[in-house]
Order: sequence, then C-alpha cells, then structure tokens
Amino acid sequence: MNKGLKVLTISLLMIVWNFSVLVSQNVAKLESKLDSVIQSNMESNHIPGAAFIIVKDGKVLLKKGYGYTSLGEEIRRVRPDSTIFRIGSITKTFTATALMQLVDQGKIDLHTDVNTYLTSLKVQDTFSKPITPWHLLTHSAGFDEISGRRVFRASEQIPLKIFLKDRLIRLREPGVISSYSSYAIALAGLLVEDVSGMSLAEYMKKHIWDPLEMNMTNMGLSDEQERYTSWGYEYRRGINVPQPWEFYHTYPSSDINSTVSDMGKYLLMHLNLGKHNNKTILSSKMTSEMHKQQLSAHTEVEGFGLGFYEEYANGFRTVSHGGDMLGYSGYMALIPEKNLGVYIVSHHEGSRFRYMVLSAILEYFQENKATLEPNPKRVMQDLSKFEGSYLWSTHCHTCENGWKPTAEQLVVNDDNTFSIFGRKFFQIGPLLFKSFDGRRTMGFVENKKGEIIYMSTGSSNVFEKID
Repeated sequence: MNKGLKVLTISLLMIVWNFSVLVSQNVAKLESKLDSVIQSNMESNHIPGAAFIIVKDGKVLLKKGYGYTSLGEEIRRVRPDSTIFRIGSITKTFTATALMQLVDQGKIDLHTDVNTYLTSLKVQDTFSKPITPWHLLTHSAGFDEISGRRVFRASEQIPLKIFLKDRLIRLREPGVISSYSSYAIALAGLLVEDVSGMSLAEYMKKHIWDPLEMNMTNMGLSDEQERYTSWGYEYRRGINVPQPWEFYHTYPSSDINSTVSDMGKYLLMHLNLGKHNNKTILSSKMTSEMHKQQLSAHTEVEGFGLGFYEEYANGFRTVSHGGDMLGYSGYMALIPEKNLGVYIVSHHEGSRFRYMVLSAILEYFQENKATLEPNPKRVMQDLSKFEGSYLWSTHCHTCENGWKPTAEQLVVNDDNTFSIFGRKFFQIGPLLFKSFDGRRTMGFVENKKGEIIYMSTGSSNVFEKID
C-alpha cells in the first residue's frame, strides 16, 4: 500500500470511529433521559412493569425493560427480548397488513364489495352503497359498535363467522366518516380467512411473523411462551391487582401478544416500506397507501390511513396505533420523516405513561422543531349551526342498556369563537377550526342540507351531533 493510500485509509477509519463514538454517546444520553422519565412515572403511577424499543435508519437504536412481569412468588424482571405483553388494538394494524398482502397479490380489490369475497357470511344491503375493504380499513364501514365482544374463558369464545353473522348492524352509509370500529377490522380478519383458507393466526404466522422472525408473537399462547408472559395488573385501592385474561370474539381487532423486540422488527418493516432483512412482506406501493391519509373530516385534520391513524406529536406527523387490554396498554408510532419507529408497553389499561415516554423520545429528535404552528388567519362567519351536543361515535347505538359516552357541549361565544373540551376555538376555513393554544385542529362534516352531522378532532376522535 502506498503512503498516500495508507494515510487516506487511516483517516477514513478515524472518521468512522469518531462517528460511532458520537452515536454511542448520543444513545447513552437518550437512555439516561428515558431512564429518568420512565422510572419516575412508573413510581408515581404504581406501574409494575414496562418496556420500549426505538428503531431508526433500519436498525434498533435502543430497547429496554423496566420493573417486573409479575408480582408475588414468581416475580421476574421485564426483558425486552423475551417478556410477552398483550398489544391490544395494535393488532388491527397486523390484520390490515394481512389484508393488504392479499390486495398486493390481486386476490382482493380495495374498492369492490366485500360480499364478492366473503364465503362465511354476507353483509346486508341496508344502504345502496356497498361496503368495500377500503371502508373496513379506514373504519368508515358504518357498523354499530355492539357490546359483548369479550369473555374470560377460551371455551366460551364464539367462532368469528358465527359471532359476526347477526352483529354487523349498518348505521350509516359507508365512506362518510371514520368512526373507530372493532367490527370493521374483525370483518377484515374474516375476509383474510375466507380468501386465504387459513385461520388468521395461521396466516399471520406464515406470511408476517415467520418471515420477520417474530418468534415470540402469536394469538393464543403456547405452553412454552406462556412462561414468558407478563400478567396484566390494575392499581386498585393501593395495590396492583392481577387481572383475568380476556378472550375476544372479535380477535382480529385485539388478540396479538408480543415482545418489544419482535415489535421492533414489525416497525422496521413498515418504515422500510414493506421490506426487512431482504424479505418483502408487502410492496412499497401498498405500504405507502397504508401510511397515507385516506379519510378525514377535513384534510387538515388528523385522519385514518389503512389500519393506522395519524397523530401529530411534538411537531411530527406520526403513523400510529394504540392498544389497551385489561391490565395492559401500548402504543406504536412510525415517524417517516425521521425514519424512526417507537413501541412502548406497560401494565395498566388506559395508562398515559406511554404518551409521556413517546413525548420524551420525540423531544430528543426534535432539533428545535417548532411544536406549535402560528395562529392562522381567522375567518368570521356565523357559528350558530355548530352549537349543540356531541357524542363520541364509537358506542352501541342499538343496545337497550349499552354504554353511552357523556355528551360534550359546544358553546358559541360572543366573540365569534366556540368552546368545547376545555379549549376555545376560532374558524380558519370552511368547516375548519383551530384552538387558541395551537394544539388542536377540528373539522366538521355537514349533510346535503348544510346541517352539521359530525365533528372530529382527529383520527378516532369523531363525534355525532345529537341536537
């Protein structure tokens, strides 16, 4: 090797070494920050166990477990590679991915009547417009959200095709609005089963989990995996109480169990537009469609992709989904502009812990990114038609004694603004409003008469106007 080439080689090696040291130092800084946030929040919220994984630029950047998988005599530490948590409704994104694989293969068309493909049952023609796979994945099929989807014994679980047969109640014409729907995704799962000839769990294992080497992921734990599973806990009257295992008749919407390491592989595949470790799970075209906004009350308001929803956090657009089961809560987020993915899970259903951790992670990657937009120009119009009561749309409308959400009151103020959800909003465009703190954008949908029928503050937060 001549002297000039030798000097160049040494210089390049020094650059690579210095860069690797810098990356290592930055990861250590991030880890220290997250340790502080996570440990303090686990302590203040009495959370027994938690874990997270961060992937970036095609690699695992950081993964870690905290606390314990179970309490009492069989106490064990949470391990990111082996501790299994329930992912709840994040399962919906897997079901959507499975259906999109069949679209990729030309076996399903997104905009064809689902009855063309279903063999187990047929959806009633309540409206002239048929329901399509696109409607299922954007939560806009218009089904009622009937209660009674879960049991606590496996022996009581009703086969999906039988359970859905008399429970696909159509409330509205499809495609009008996204209203978060476990029944829509459950039907998407049945569609996968009918077209593939396999159970959904078998299909996912063969076409998603095995290719991604997600070896600790499934529906319905094997004896081997059960010993790695973290029991669910809820904090009641000063103690963490173990919770019973839930079984859902609508399992395509909720029943996957996984480790954070396995979920990291899933994040990497979606960030790499369907590819991971030289294996193609889904075409880049179909993966991109899943991540794009497909339907919203307004293009400026967070909406739904295909199986995923949009959320804006710390100035970033995230392609996300949360998941809750009795004793567990989780959240996954893709941040395409940073080639970044995050999955967080902990005990306690409905916990805000995951959002605090996500915020800390995104703050680290902000690079002085503005979190709030400047207030846009106001539009001065009569707001009287917006005034009234609104109900969250995801509830059972046809149940005699079903749960109903509390009505939210929208009050028009004297200064041509309105107030709701503890915030004050001003108009910035037709059917479009912004909160004064800059944190919420709200859109409305009106009928052919110009009457307001829906309000949305983004993704699953859709409300029906009831008076």
